[in-house]
Amino acid sequence: MRYPLAFFTLFTLFASGLPGRSQTGNFFRFDDQLQSASIKASKAAFATAAAEPITWKDFFSQSDITWQLARGRIGYRNGDLMVKGDGSTPVILSPKQPAIDWHLYSAVEIRMSAQGGKEIKIKIGDFEAKQKLGPPGQYNVYHFDVNVDAPKGSRLLGIMPTDSLSALVAIHSIKLIPKPASFPQSAGRESLGKRDEYRNVVYVHSPSTITFPVSVPAKGHVHFGMGIAAKGSPVTFRVSVESSSGDLYSKTISDADSWEDADVDLSRYAGRNVKLVFRTDAQREGTVGLWANPLLTNPVPKRRPNVLIYTIDTLRADHASVYGYGRDTTPFLKRLGASGIVFNDCQAQATWTKASIASLMTSLYSFTHGIVNDVDTIPNSATTIAEQLRASGYVTASIVSNPFVGRATGLQRGFDYMLEYPVVLRERTEAADRGTDSAALNKVVFPWLERHHDEPFFLYAHATDPHAPYRPPPPFDAKFANPAENAAFDRSYSGFENSRQYGGGAVFNRESCIKAGLNPDKFIHEAIDRYDGEILHNDQSLELLVNKLKELGVLQNTLIIVISDHGEEFWDHGWTAHGQSLYQELAHCVFVMWNPGLFPTPRRIENPVQLIDVMPTVLDLLGLRIPQIVEGRSLAPLARGQAFQRRSPVMTSRFAHPGAQPDGPIRENRTDSFALIDAKWKLIYRDKAAKVGLNRVELYNRITDRAERRNIAEQHPREVEHLMTEIGNWINAQNKVRVVLGHGGKSTLDRQTIEQLRSLGYLGGSSQ
Repeated sequence: MRYPLAFFTLFTLFASGLPGRSQTGNFFRFDDQLQSASIKASKAAFATAAAEPITWKDFFSQSDITWQLARGRIGYRNGDLMVKGDGSTPVILSPKQPAIDWHLYSAVEIRMSAQGGKEIKIKIGDFEAKQKLGPPGQYNVYHFDVNVDAPKGSRLLGIMPTDSLSALVAIHSIKLIPKPASFPQSAGRESLGKRDEYRNVVYVHSPSTITFPVSVPAKGHVHFGMGIAAKGSPVTFRVSVESSSGDLYSKTISDADSWEDADVDLSRYAGRNVKLVFRTDAQREGTVGLWANPLLTNPVPKRRPNVLIYTIDTLRADHASVYGYGRDTTPFLKRLGASGIVFNDCQAQATWTKASIASLMTSLYSFTHGIVNDVDTIPNSATTIAEQLRASGYVTASIVSNPFVGRATGLQRGFDYMLEYPVVLRERTEAADRGTDSAALNKVVFPWLERHHDEPFFLYAHATDPHAPYRPPPPFDAKFANPAENAAFDRSYSGFENSRQYGGGAVFNRESCIKAGLNPDKFIHEAIDRYDGEILHNDQSLELLVNKLKELGVLQNTLIIVISDHGEEFWDHGWTAHGQSLYQELAHCVFVMWNPGLFPTPRRIENPVQLIDVMPTVLDLLGLRIPQIVEGRSLAPLARGQAFQRRSPVMTSRFAHPGAQPDGPIRENRTDSFALIDAKWKLIYRDKAAKVGLNRVELYNRITDRAERRNIAEQHPREVEHLMTEIGNWINAQNKVRVVLGHGGKSTLDRQTIEQLRSLGYLGGSSQ
C-alpha cells in the first residue's frame, strides 16, 4: 500500500470546480433570484429592539434561587439579592435560563446599594468592564455598555458588585438592554432563527412588493414560511399574480417566536409566464416581514433522487446485528442492508461527534479541518455537502439532537432549514423516551417531510439513542436488561458523571468501579445491556422514518444512507465512553446505503472505507461535480461491483485534549494520535508517547486480531517502518491542505447547549 505524495499536492486538489446554481426541473428558489426581482419597499427605519429586554427585579426569594453564587455568600431580604464577600470578593453568575443572545444586547444596568468598596466589575467571557462605586448605603444605577458576539447566552454574566472582602451589597435589579434591530436595507437576505429553528429569509420593510417573473409548471405550487421581526409588530403577507384580481393567499402574522408555513396552488397558471408578487403590509411603516425559503416547485418525478443521511450517534458497528452481533439489535437495518450496500469496514475520522461529523459533511480528515475545542468550527474554505446539494437544486434541511452537529461547528452552511437540538428535545418526554431521542426526532422530521416531500430534498437527521447514560424506554429496557435494576444502575452511573476526561459520557475504568463499591463485571454488563436496548429502540425509530417516506410516496426515489459517527468503549482497552483513543471499538462505524434504482444488486463490501467517502459518493451517484477540496473517494464503483483503487489512505486521528491535566488518568489525552488502516494492518502512532508513558507505535493484524488485543509492532519492524513513512507523508500533505483551507472560526455555545453537551458527556462535571 503506497499513496504517492503527489496525490495530496494542491494541483490535484483543484481538479474540478464548484457547481454553479442550477434548477432541478421546474424548481425555482426565489431568495437566490432576489437581485433580478422588482422590489418596492419602505425605506423607513424599523425602530424596534433586536430582542426583548431581560430584567431581574423583585424576583429574588429564598425558594427560587436563580442567580448562581461563584464566590462569597448570598442571601435574600425584602426582594433584594444580598451578596457579601467571604475572604475574597463576592461574585455572582447569571442563571442558566433564559439563555442570553449576547449579540442582541448593548448594555447591562445594575441598581444596587453597596455598604463599602471602591468598584463594581462585570465580566462576560473575555469582555470585562468596571466602574467606581457610588456613595455607600444608597441605591445607585450602574450602566455598562457591552459588545459581545456570543449568541444564545454562551457566556454567563458575572458580576463582582464590590471589591470589598466584607461589605454587604443589596442588588435590587439587573437589566439587559437590547440593541436596535438591524435590517439596514429596504429588502435583503439573512439567516434567522426562531426558537432554534433557523431559516434563510428575505426581509422587507413594509409596505413592500417583490415581483418575480416565473414560468409556472404543471401542478406548480409555491411553498414559503412567514415570520415577523419583533413582538407587537404584526405583518400581513399576501401572494398574488400581477394583473389578476384578488390574492392567492393572505394572512396576518403576529407571533414573533415561530414560523408559519404556507403553500399556494398555482395550477391554474400552468404553462404560463406570469409575474408572481409577494406583498407585505403593516400598520406602522417600516415594520419588517420575513419571507422564509420561498420556493416554486411541482410534484412531478424528480430527475435525481432525494438524499437522506441518518446518523446513529455512538453506535459501534460490532453491536449492530447487521454486522453479525449476537443480539438482534438492528433487525430493520439488517433488512435494509440485505437489499442495499453494506460496508463492513468503515472507519470514522475522529472518535467524538464534533470532529467526526465535520469530516462527514466536508470530506476532510479531522486532522485537516483541525477541530479540537468545543467551540471550533470548520475552515472557512471548506465546502459542505449541503452547500453542494443546495447549489444543485435540492431543498436542504438538518434536524439534529446533538449540539455538535449544527451551528456550534459551522455546519449550518448550505442548509435552508436548520432545526437545532432544542427543537427535538422539546418533543422528548421522560416517560416515553427516557434517555433516548430518536422518537422525538421523528416528531420533528415527519412534519417537515409532509411539507417538503414534493421538493427534491436533502435531509440530514441525527439521533443520539445509544449514547450514555444508557436509559432505554419501555419496553426496550427489558429486551436485554432487567428493568427492576434500572434505578440502581442509574444511581451508580450518575456517580461517575464528573469523570468526563474528553469522552462522551463518563470515562472510568475497572478500578474506579471497584473504588465506588460496585462489582465491575456486573456493572459493565448492565451498561452493555442498556446500550443494546437503546440501539434496538433507535432501529425501530429508523424503520418508522423509512415507512413515512413510503407513505409519502418518495421512498423509491430516495437515497438512504445510515451511518454512525463513532463507537463506544466498554473497557475494551481499559476505559468507557468514547473520544479517548483510536481503537477499533471507537473508530469502526456503521455505513449502509439503500436505493433499488441505484443499487439493483445488494452487496457487502469488505474494502476499508471511511466517512469522508460519503460526500463524494453521494455527489458521484447523483451525477454532480465534486468540489475543489475533498479528501474522500467516491465508492460508487464499489457499490456497482466495479474495480476500485483507493488513492488516499484510510486514516483516523485525534488531537491531544487542550485541557488535559499533566497527571490526568487518561494518558492518551496528552498526545496527538494517528491510525492508518488497510485491509491487513492497523498502525497507531503517538507523537508524544514517551512523554506520557505510552507506546509510540502499535501494530495490529486486522485479519487475525480485529479487536486489536495484541500489539505485534516488535515482530514486524519493516511493516512498521513502511507504514510510518506513509503516515509521515500524509501528515506533511495535510499540513499543506490546511494552509489552503485556512482557519475555522470560533462558535459560541449557549448555556442550554453546554448543559446538553454535558448530559451527553462531552464536557466536564462543573456547571461553570
